[in-house]
Amino acid sequence: MNITALAALLIAVQRPAAQPESFVPQVVTLDIRVDYGARTVSGSIVYTLANWTDHPARRVSFLANRLMDVAAITDGAGRPLRYTHDVVRFTDDPMRQVTQVLVTLRHPIPAGGTTSVRLEYGGYLTGYTEVGWLYVKDHIDTAFTIIREDALAFPVIGGVSDAANRKRPRPDFSYDASVSVPSRYVVATGGSATRTPHADGTTTWRYRSGAPSPFLNIAIAPFDSLPGEGVRIFYFSDDSAGARRLMASGQAALQTLAQWLGPRRRAASLVVTEIPDGWGSQANAVGGIIQTASAFRDSTRIGELYHELSHLWNTKDLENPSPRWNEGLATFFEALMRERLNGWTGRPDYYQRRIAGLRSAVAADSTLRRIPFVDYGKQAMTGASYRVGDLMFATLYELVGAERFNQIVGGYFQRYPNGGTTRDLVAVATQGAPELSRFFEDWLFTTRWTDRLSVDSVAAIAALYRGAGH
Repeated sequence: MNITALAALLIAVQRPAAQPESFVPQVVTLDIRVDYGARTVSGSIVYTLANWTDHPARRVSFLANRLMDVAAITDGAGRPLRYTHDVVRFTDDPMRQVTQVLVTLRHPIPAGGTTSVRLEYGGYLTGYTEVGWLYVKDHIDTAFTIIREDALAFPVIGGVSDAANRKRPRPDFSYDASVSVPSRYVVATGGSATRTPHADGTTTWRYRSGAPSPFLNIAIAPFDSLPGEGVRIFYFSDDSAGARRLMASGQAALQTLAQWLGPRRRAASLVVTEIPDGWGSQANAVGGIIQTASAFRDSTRIGELYHELSHLWNTKDLENPSPRWNEGLATFFEALMRERLNGWTGRPDYYQRRIAGLRSAVAADSTLRRIPFVDYGKQAMTGASYRVGDLMFATLYELVGAERFNQIVGGYFQRYPNGGTTRDLVAVATQGAPELSRFFEDWLFTTRWTDRLSVDSVAAIAALYRGAGH
Protein backbone atom coordinates (compact mmCIF):
# COMPACT_ATOMS: atom_id res chain seq x y z
CA MET A 1 0.00 0.00 0.00
CA ASN A 2 1.47 3.40 -0.96
CA ILE A 3 1.73 6.33 1.44
CA THR A 4 -1.21 8.24 -0.10
CA ALA A 5 -3.53 5.25 0.16
CA LEU A 6 -2.39 4.57 3.73
CA ALA A 7 -3.02 8.19 4.72
CA ALA A 8 -6.51 8.09 3.21
CA LEU A 9 -7.25 4.88 5.11
CA LEU A 10 -6.05 6.37 8.40
CA ILE A 11 -8.20 9.47 7.88
CA ALA A 12 -11.23 7.30 7.12
CA VAL A 13 -10.63 5.24 10.27
CA GLN A 14 -10.15 8.29 12.48
CA ARG A 15 -13.11 10.26 11.08
CA PRO A 16 -16.18 9.81 13.32
CA ALA A 17 -19.27 8.40 11.65
CA ALA A 18 -21.48 11.13 10.23
CA GLN A 19 -24.65 11.75 12.22
CA PRO A 20 -28.08 12.28 10.66
CA GLU A 21 -29.51 15.77 10.49
CA SER A 22 -31.64 16.77 13.49
CA PHE A 23 -34.55 18.30 11.57
CA VAL A 24 -37.31 16.96 9.35
CA PRO A 25 -39.83 18.99 7.31
CA GLN A 26 -43.46 19.36 8.35
CA VAL A 27 -44.65 22.01 5.89
CA VAL A 28 -43.00 23.24 2.67
CA THR A 29 -43.98 26.46 0.88
CA LEU A 30 -42.32 26.84 -2.51
CA ASP A 31 -42.55 29.92 -4.75
CA ILE A 32 -40.41 29.75 -7.88
CA ARG A 33 -40.09 31.08 -11.40
CA VAL A 34 -38.74 29.12 -14.36
CA ASP A 35 -36.76 31.21 -16.86
CA TYR A 36 -36.49 29.27 -20.12
CA GLY A 37 -34.29 31.89 -21.78
CA ALA A 38 -31.67 31.80 -19.03
CA ARG A 39 -32.38 28.11 -18.34
CA THR A 40 -32.61 28.80 -14.62
CA VAL A 41 -34.99 28.33 -11.73
CA SER A 42 -35.17 30.83 -8.88
CA GLY A 43 -37.38 31.76 -5.97
CA SER A 44 -37.87 30.89 -2.33
CA ILE A 45 -38.69 27.94 -0.16
CA VAL A 46 -39.99 28.12 3.41
CA TYR A 47 -39.67 25.12 5.72
CA THR A 48 -41.48 24.47 8.95
CA LEU A 49 -38.98 22.15 10.61
CA ALA A 50 -39.28 19.79 13.57
CA ASN A 51 -36.42 18.56 15.74
CA TRP A 52 -36.96 14.78 15.75
CA THR A 53 -34.03 14.01 18.07
CA ASP A 54 -33.94 13.82 21.88
CA HIS A 55 -31.59 16.78 22.28
CA PRO A 56 -31.58 20.49 21.35
CA ALA A 57 -30.28 21.38 17.89
CA ARG A 58 -29.21 24.69 16.35
CA ARG A 59 -27.70 23.83 12.98
CA VAL A 60 -29.54 22.83 9.80
CA SER A 61 -27.86 21.44 6.70
CA PHE A 62 -29.61 21.95 3.36
CA LEU A 63 -28.52 20.51 0.03
CA ALA A 64 -29.17 22.16 -3.34
CA ASN A 65 -28.11 21.37 -6.88
CA ARG A 66 -24.39 21.91 -7.43
CA LEU A 67 -25.07 24.77 -9.91
CA MET A 68 -27.31 26.72 -7.53
CA ASP A 69 -26.63 29.51 -5.04
CA VAL A 70 -28.44 30.83 -1.97
CA ALA A 71 -28.96 34.59 -1.80
CA ALA A 72 -30.49 35.03 1.67
CA ILE A 73 -31.82 33.01 4.61
CA THR A 74 -34.23 34.29 7.26
CA ASP A 75 -36.23 32.91 10.15
CA GLY A 76 -39.99 32.94 10.60
CA ALA A 77 -39.91 36.58 11.72
CA GLY A 78 -37.93 37.68 8.68
CA ARG A 79 -34.68 38.12 10.59
CA PRO A 80 -31.49 37.10 8.77
CA LEU A 81 -29.75 33.92 9.81
CA ARG A 82 -26.06 33.19 9.59
CA TYR A 83 -25.10 30.59 7.00
CA THR A 84 -22.31 29.30 4.81
CA HIS A 85 -22.61 27.52 1.50
CA ASP A 86 -20.17 25.77 -0.77
CA VAL A 87 -19.99 23.03 -3.39
CA VAL A 88 -18.86 19.86 -1.65
CA ARG A 89 -18.67 16.12 -2.31
CA PHE A 90 -20.48 13.34 -0.50
CA THR A 91 -18.11 11.63 1.91
CA ASP A 92 -19.28 8.16 0.86
CA ASP A 93 -19.98 8.97 -2.82
CA PRO A 94 -17.28 11.44 -3.88
CA MET A 95 -18.51 11.69 -7.48
CA ARG A 96 -21.68 13.37 -6.21
CA GLN A 97 -21.30 17.13 -5.80
CA VAL A 98 -23.90 19.32 -4.14
CA THR A 99 -24.25 22.83 -2.81
CA GLN A 100 -24.34 22.43 0.96
CA VAL A 101 -25.90 25.25 2.96
CA LEU A 102 -25.17 25.24 6.70
CA VAL A 103 -27.60 27.44 8.65
CA THR A 104 -27.15 28.51 12.26
CA LEU A 105 -30.47 29.17 13.98
CA ARG A 106 -30.85 32.07 16.39
CA HIS A 107 -31.24 29.71 19.34
CA PRO A 108 -31.29 25.94 19.89
CA ILE A 109 -34.57 24.20 19.13
CA PRO A 110 -35.52 21.72 21.87
CA ALA A 111 -36.34 18.09 21.18
CA GLY A 112 -39.75 17.96 19.51
CA GLY A 113 -39.73 21.72 18.90
CA THR A 114 -40.32 23.47 15.59
CA THR A 115 -38.91 26.44 13.73
CA SER A 116 -39.24 28.14 10.36
CA VAL A 117 -36.49 28.86 7.81
CA ARG A 118 -36.82 30.71 4.49
CA LEU A 119 -34.21 30.34 1.76
CA GLU A 120 -33.95 32.46 -1.39
CA TYR A 121 -32.13 30.50 -4.05
CA GLY A 122 -31.59 30.13 -7.76
CA GLY A 123 -29.37 28.88 -10.53
CA TYR A 124 -29.01 26.25 -13.19
CA LEU A 125 -30.52 22.79 -12.95
CA THR A 126 -28.47 19.76 -13.93
CA GLY A 127 -28.85 16.02 -13.44
CA TYR A 128 -26.83 13.36 -11.69
CA THR A 129 -26.34 10.73 -14.38
CA GLU A 130 -22.59 10.67 -13.76
CA VAL A 131 -23.10 9.05 -10.34
CA GLY A 132 -25.17 6.23 -11.82
CA TRP A 133 -28.60 7.85 -11.41
CA LEU A 134 -29.45 7.52 -15.09
CA TYR A 135 -33.03 8.73 -14.60
CA VAL A 136 -31.93 12.03 -12.99
CA LYS A 137 -31.25 13.95 -16.19
CA ASP A 138 -33.18 17.01 -14.99
CA HIS A 139 -32.65 20.36 -16.74
CA ILE A 140 -34.69 23.36 -17.90
CA ASP A 141 -36.15 22.50 -21.31
CA THR A 142 -39.11 23.83 -23.29
CA ALA A 143 -40.24 20.27 -24.10
CA PHE A 144 -40.26 19.00 -20.52
CA THR A 145 -38.96 20.17 -17.16
CA ILE A 146 -39.31 18.55 -13.77
CA ILE A 147 -38.66 20.19 -10.41
CA ARG A 148 -37.99 17.55 -7.76
CA GLU A 149 -35.77 16.51 -4.89
CA ASP A 150 -33.92 13.86 -6.91
CA ALA A 151 -31.89 16.56 -8.70
CA LEU A 152 -32.06 18.97 -5.74
CA ALA A 153 -34.05 21.47 -7.79
CA PHE A 154 -34.92 23.12 -4.48
CA PRO A 155 -32.98 23.00 -1.20
CA VAL A 156 -33.75 19.91 0.89
CA ILE A 157 -32.64 18.86 4.35
CA GLY A 158 -29.68 16.50 4.35
CA GLY A 159 -26.01 16.02 4.99
CA VAL A 160 -23.23 14.88 2.69
CA SER A 161 -23.29 11.27 3.82
CA ASP A 162 -25.67 8.70 2.38
CA ALA A 163 -25.17 6.48 5.42
CA ALA A 164 -26.18 9.27 7.78
CA ASN A 165 -29.11 10.40 5.64
CA ARG A 166 -30.54 6.89 5.68
CA LYS A 167 -30.68 7.03 9.48
CA ARG A 168 -32.88 10.13 9.51
CA PRO A 169 -36.68 9.68 9.55
CA ARG A 170 -38.47 10.63 6.33
CA PRO A 171 -41.91 11.81 7.46
CA ASP A 172 -44.47 13.05 4.97
CA PHE A 173 -44.96 16.82 4.70
CA SER A 174 -47.66 19.17 3.46
CA TYR A 175 -46.82 21.54 0.64
CA ASP A 176 -48.02 24.75 -0.96
CA ALA A 177 -46.21 25.18 -4.28
CA SER A 178 -46.46 28.17 -6.61
CA VAL A 179 -44.71 27.98 -9.97
CA SER A 180 -44.61 30.83 -12.51
CA VAL A 181 -44.06 29.89 -16.15
CA PRO A 182 -44.86 31.32 -19.60
CA SER A 183 -48.60 30.92 -20.12
CA ARG A 184 -48.29 28.31 -22.87
CA TYR A 185 -46.97 25.81 -20.31
CA VAL A 186 -48.95 23.67 -17.89
CA VAL A 187 -47.70 22.84 -14.40
CA ALA A 188 -48.72 19.46 -12.97
CA THR A 189 -48.41 17.90 -9.53
CA GLY A 190 -50.68 16.44 -6.89
CA GLY A 191 -53.14 18.57 -4.92
CA SER A 192 -55.78 21.20 -5.54
CA ALA A 193 -54.81 23.67 -8.27
CA THR A 194 -55.45 27.33 -9.06
CA ARG A 195 -54.10 29.42 -11.95
CA THR A 196 -53.39 33.14 -11.97
CA PRO A 197 -52.50 34.75 -15.35
CA HIS A 198 -50.33 37.88 -15.40
CA ALA A 199 -50.02 40.78 -17.82
CA ASP A 200 -46.43 39.84 -18.67
CA GLY A 201 -47.57 36.64 -20.39
CA THR A 202 -46.83 34.32 -17.49
CA THR A 203 -49.13 32.25 -15.33
CA THR A 204 -48.65 31.23 -11.73
CA TRP A 205 -49.88 27.75 -10.92
CA ARG A 206 -50.50 27.02 -7.25
CA TYR A 207 -50.90 23.51 -5.84
CA ARG A 208 -51.80 22.77 -2.23
CA SER A 209 -51.42 19.19 -1.08
CA GLY A 210 -54.27 19.18 1.45
CA ALA A 211 -52.55 16.27 3.25
CA PRO A 212 -48.97 15.15 3.84
CA SER A 213 -47.00 13.62 0.97
CA PRO A 214 -43.60 11.87 0.85
CA PHE A 215 -42.46 13.94 -2.13
CA LEU A 216 -43.06 16.99 -4.31
CA ASN A 217 -42.64 16.38 -8.05
CA ILE A 218 -43.54 19.33 -10.31
CA ALA A 219 -43.73 18.58 -14.04
CA ILE A 220 -43.86 21.44 -16.58
CA ALA A 221 -44.63 21.01 -20.28
CA PRO A 222 -47.21 22.04 -22.91
CA PHE A 223 -49.48 19.34 -21.50
CA ASP A 224 -53.06 18.54 -22.41
CA SER A 225 -55.27 17.22 -19.64
CA LEU A 226 -58.04 14.67 -19.30
CA PRO A 227 -60.35 14.77 -16.26
CA GLY A 228 -62.13 11.68 -14.96
CA GLU A 229 -63.91 10.55 -11.84
CA GLY A 230 -61.34 10.91 -9.08
CA VAL A 231 -58.47 11.09 -11.61
CA ARG A 232 -56.90 13.77 -13.81
CA ILE A 233 -54.28 12.93 -16.43
CA PHE A 234 -51.74 15.38 -17.82
CA TYR A 235 -50.23 14.13 -21.08
CA PHE A 236 -48.26 15.11 -24.15
CA SER A 237 -50.56 16.02 -27.05
CA ASP A 238 -49.32 13.19 -29.29
CA ASP A 239 -50.46 10.65 -26.71
CA SER A 240 -54.17 11.50 -26.42
CA ALA A 241 -55.30 7.96 -27.38
CA GLY A 242 -52.96 6.50 -24.80
CA ALA A 243 -54.22 8.91 -22.17
CA ARG A 244 -57.81 7.76 -22.75
CA ARG A 245 -56.73 4.14 -22.60
CA LEU A 246 -54.80 4.83 -19.40
CA MET A 247 -57.81 6.56 -17.88
CA ALA A 248 -60.03 3.54 -18.53
CA SER A 249 -57.41 1.07 -17.33
CA GLY A 250 -56.53 3.18 -14.31
CA GLN A 251 -60.10 3.47 -13.12
CA ALA A 252 -60.65 -0.27 -13.63
CA ALA A 253 -57.47 -0.95 -11.65
CA LEU A 254 -58.52 1.32 -8.78
CA GLN A 255 -61.88 -0.46 -8.55
CA THR A 256 -60.21 -3.87 -8.65
CA LEU A 257 -57.66 -2.99 -5.98
CA ALA A 258 -60.44 -1.66 -3.76
CA GLN A 259 -62.32 -4.95 -4.18
CA TRP A 260 -59.22 -6.95 -3.32
CA LEU A 261 -57.69 -4.86 -0.52
CA GLY A 262 -60.55 -2.77 0.81
CA PRO A 263 -61.29 0.94 0.43
CA ARG A 264 -58.60 3.55 0.64
CA ARG A 265 -58.83 5.90 3.59
CA ARG A 266 -59.18 8.96 1.41
CA ALA A 267 -61.39 9.41 -1.64
CA ALA A 268 -59.46 9.31 -4.88
CA SER A 269 -58.32 12.69 -6.18
CA LEU A 270 -55.39 11.49 -8.15
CA VAL A 271 -53.12 13.29 -10.62
CA VAL A 272 -51.28 11.20 -13.22
CA THR A 273 -48.62 13.04 -15.23
CA GLU A 274 -46.83 11.74 -18.30
CA ILE A 275 -43.07 12.15 -18.32
CA PRO A 276 -40.53 11.07 -20.95
CA ASP A 277 -39.13 7.55 -20.85
CA GLY A 278 -36.08 7.06 -18.72
CA TRP A 279 -36.97 9.71 -16.13
CA GLY A 280 -38.31 7.33 -13.44
CA SER A 281 -41.87 6.79 -12.21
CA GLN A 282 -43.16 7.50 -8.71
CA ALA A 283 -46.55 7.33 -7.01
CA ASN A 284 -48.43 8.65 -4.02
CA ALA A 285 -52.12 9.32 -3.46
CA VAL A 286 -51.40 12.95 -2.48
CA GLY A 287 -48.25 13.79 -4.43
CA GLY A 288 -49.61 12.13 -7.56
CA ILE A 289 -48.15 9.71 -10.09
CA ILE A 290 -45.43 10.53 -12.58
CA GLN A 291 -45.60 7.87 -15.27
CA THR A 292 -43.24 7.32 -18.19
CA ALA A 293 -44.48 7.73 -21.75
CA SER A 294 -44.16 4.01 -22.54
CA ALA A 295 -47.21 3.30 -20.42
CA PHE A 296 -49.16 5.80 -22.55
CA ARG A 297 -47.90 4.63 -25.95
CA ASP A 298 -47.53 0.87 -25.59
CA SER A 299 -50.52 -1.09 -24.30
CA THR A 300 -48.22 -3.92 -23.22
CA ARG A 301 -46.59 -1.53 -20.74
CA ILE A 302 -49.85 -0.95 -18.84
CA GLY A 303 -48.34 -2.90 -15.95
CA GLU A 304 -46.21 0.14 -15.14
CA LEU A 305 -49.37 2.06 -14.27
CA TYR A 306 -50.73 -0.86 -12.26
CA HIS A 307 -47.44 -0.96 -10.34
CA GLU A 308 -47.75 2.69 -9.36
CA LEU A 309 -51.47 2.51 -8.58
CA SER A 310 -50.96 -0.41 -6.22
CA HIS A 311 -48.66 1.82 -4.15
CA LEU A 312 -51.76 3.80 -3.19
CA TRP A 313 -52.55 0.88 -0.88
CA ASN A 314 -49.20 1.12 0.91
CA THR A 315 -49.29 2.26 4.48
CA LYS A 316 -46.52 4.46 5.82
CA ASP A 317 -43.27 2.55 6.22
CA LEU A 318 -41.91 2.97 9.76
CA GLU A 319 -38.62 1.17 9.14
CA ASN A 320 -35.64 3.39 8.49
CA PRO A 321 -33.98 2.52 6.25
CA SER A 322 -36.75 0.49 4.68
CA PRO A 323 -36.24 -2.92 3.02
CA ARG A 324 -38.83 -1.70 0.48
CA TRP A 325 -40.67 -5.00 0.11
CA ASN A 326 -43.61 -2.83 -1.00
CA GLU A 327 -41.79 -2.50 -4.34
CA GLY A 328 -41.83 -6.27 -4.66
CA LEU A 329 -45.55 -6.26 -3.83
CA ALA A 330 -46.20 -3.62 -6.50
CA THR A 331 -44.20 -5.65 -9.02
CA PHE A 332 -46.34 -8.69 -8.18
CA PHE A 333 -49.56 -6.71 -8.64
CA GLU A 334 -48.20 -5.36 -11.93
CA ALA A 335 -48.16 -8.86 -13.41
CA LEU A 336 -51.31 -10.13 -11.68
CA MET A 337 -53.45 -7.23 -12.86
CA ARG A 338 -52.24 -7.53 -16.43
CA GLU A 339 -53.45 -11.11 -16.30
CA ARG A 340 -56.81 -10.33 -14.67
CA LEU A 341 -57.67 -7.04 -16.40
CA ASN A 342 -56.02 -7.40 -19.81
CA GLY A 343 -56.13 -11.12 -20.50
CA TRP A 344 -52.34 -11.49 -20.47
CA THR A 345 -51.37 -15.17 -20.59
CA GLY A 346 -47.63 -14.80 -20.05
CA ARG A 347 -47.47 -14.80 -16.25
CA PRO A 348 -46.22 -18.43 -15.86
CA ASP A 349 -43.41 -17.84 -18.35
CA TYR A 350 -42.64 -14.50 -16.69
CA TYR A 351 -42.08 -16.21 -13.33
CA GLN A 352 -40.06 -18.98 -14.89
CA ARG A 353 -37.70 -16.26 -16.15
CA ARG A 354 -37.83 -14.52 -12.77
CA ILE A 355 -36.73 -17.69 -10.96
CA ALA A 356 -33.95 -18.34 -13.47
CA GLY A 357 -32.78 -14.73 -13.18
CA LEU A 358 -32.64 -14.89 -9.39
CA ARG A 359 -30.86 -18.23 -9.53
CA SER A 360 -28.16 -16.61 -11.67
CA ALA A 361 -28.05 -13.53 -9.45
CA VAL A 362 -27.54 -15.61 -6.31
CA ALA A 363 -24.73 -17.52 -8.00
CA ALA A 364 -23.03 -14.28 -9.05
CA ASP A 365 -23.63 -12.19 -5.90
CA SER A 366 -22.84 -13.75 -2.54
CA THR A 367 -24.56 -10.92 -0.66
CA LEU A 368 -27.94 -12.38 -1.64
CA ARG A 369 -26.96 -15.50 0.29
CA ARG A 370 -25.72 -13.50 3.28
CA ILE A 371 -28.13 -10.56 3.69
CA PRO A 372 -31.78 -11.26 4.57
CA PHE A 373 -34.50 -9.25 2.84
CA VAL A 374 -35.40 -7.36 6.03
CA ASP A 375 -31.90 -5.79 5.97
CA TYR A 376 -31.86 -4.70 2.32
CA GLY A 377 -32.37 -1.07 3.31
CA LYS A 378 -29.54 -1.13 5.83
CA GLN A 379 -27.21 -2.67 3.26
CA ALA A 380 -28.25 -0.41 0.32
CA MET A 381 -29.60 -3.47 -1.53
CA THR A 382 -33.14 -2.28 -2.26
CA GLY A 383 -32.63 -2.75 -5.99
CA ALA A 384 -33.11 -6.46 -5.23
CA SER A 385 -36.36 -5.76 -3.36
CA TYR A 386 -38.30 -5.64 -6.62
CA ARG A 387 -37.17 -9.09 -7.79
CA VAL A 388 -37.03 -10.96 -4.50
CA GLY A 389 -40.23 -9.37 -3.22
CA ASP A 390 -42.06 -10.12 -6.45
CA LEU A 391 -41.24 -13.82 -6.21
CA MET A 392 -41.98 -13.90 -2.47
CA PHE A 393 -45.46 -12.45 -2.90
CA ALA A 394 -46.18 -14.58 -5.97
CA THR A 395 -45.29 -17.66 -3.95
CA LEU A 396 -47.43 -16.53 -1.02
CA TYR A 397 -50.35 -15.95 -3.39
CA GLU A 398 -49.97 -19.46 -4.80
CA LEU A 399 -49.59 -20.92 -1.32
CA VAL A 400 -52.61 -19.37 0.42
CA GLY A 401 -54.91 -18.47 -2.48
CA ALA A 402 -56.33 -15.15 -3.64
CA GLU A 403 -58.84 -14.66 -0.83
CA ARG A 404 -56.38 -15.22 2.01
CA PHE A 405 -53.66 -13.22 0.21
CA ASN A 406 -55.98 -10.23 -0.09
CA GLN A 407 -56.89 -10.55 3.59
CA ILE A 408 -53.21 -10.41 4.49
CA VAL A 409 -52.19 -7.48 2.31
CA GLY A 410 -55.46 -5.57 2.68
CA GLY A 411 -55.60 -6.37 6.39
CA TYR A 412 -52.14 -4.90 6.92
CA PHE A 413 -53.16 -1.74 5.06
CA GLN A 414 -56.40 -1.38 7.03
CA ARG A 415 -54.95 -2.31 10.43
CA TYR A 416 -51.97 0.03 10.32
CA PRO A 417 -53.31 3.35 8.97
CA ASN A 418 -50.53 5.35 10.63
CA GLY A 419 -47.67 3.14 9.52
CA GLY A 420 -46.29 -0.35 9.97
CA THR A 421 -43.24 -2.57 9.75
CA THR A 422 -42.18 -5.86 8.21
CA ARG A 423 -42.96 -7.66 11.45
CA ASP A 424 -46.41 -6.06 11.52
CA LEU A 425 -47.08 -7.54 8.08
CA VAL A 426 -45.95 -10.95 9.29
CA ALA A 427 -48.13 -10.65 12.39
CA VAL A 428 -51.19 -10.04 10.20
CA ALA A 429 -50.27 -12.91 7.89
CA THR A 430 -49.63 -15.45 10.64
CA GLN A 431 -52.63 -14.61 12.82
CA GLY A 432 -54.66 -17.78 12.71
CA ALA A 433 -52.09 -19.33 10.37
CA PRO A 434 -48.90 -19.90 12.41
CA GLU A 435 -47.70 -22.35 9.77
CA LEU A 436 -46.81 -19.33 7.61
CA SER A 437 -44.10 -18.36 10.08
CA ARG A 438 -41.60 -20.65 8.37
CA PHE A 439 -42.36 -19.12 4.98
CA PHE A 440 -41.66 -15.58 6.19
CA GLU A 441 -38.62 -16.73 8.15
CA ASP A 442 -37.18 -18.08 4.89
CA TRP A 443 -38.02 -15.07 2.73
CA LEU A 444 -37.69 -12.08 5.06
CA PHE A 445 -35.50 -12.90 8.06
CA THR A 446 -33.02 -15.41 6.62
CA THR A 447 -31.72 -16.20 3.14
CA ARG A 448 -33.11 -19.72 3.00
CA TRP A 449 -35.27 -18.58 0.08
CA THR A 450 -32.17 -18.91 -2.07
CA ASP A 451 -32.38 -22.69 -1.57
CA ARG A 452 -35.87 -22.75 -3.11
CA LEU A 453 -34.72 -21.76 -6.59
CA SER A 454 -33.88 -25.24 -7.84
CA VAL A 455 -37.41 -25.60 -9.28
CA ASP A 456 -38.80 -23.70 -12.26
CA SER A 457 -42.25 -22.43 -11.25
CA VAL A 458 -43.99 -20.53 -8.50
CA ALA A 459 -46.33 -23.48 -8.01
CA ALA A 460 -43.35 -25.77 -7.43
CA ILE A 461 -41.83 -23.39 -4.87
CA ALA A 462 -45.19 -23.14 -3.07
CA ALA A 463 -45.45 -26.93 -3.07
CA LEU A 464 -42.19 -27.13 -1.09
CA TYR A 465 -43.95 -25.30 1.74
CA ARG A 466 -47.34 -26.89 1.34
CA GLY A 467 -45.94 -30.38 1.53
CA ALA A 468 -44.03 -29.55 4.70
CA GLY A 469 -46.86 -27.70 6.43
CA HIS A 470 -45.42 -24.37 5.29
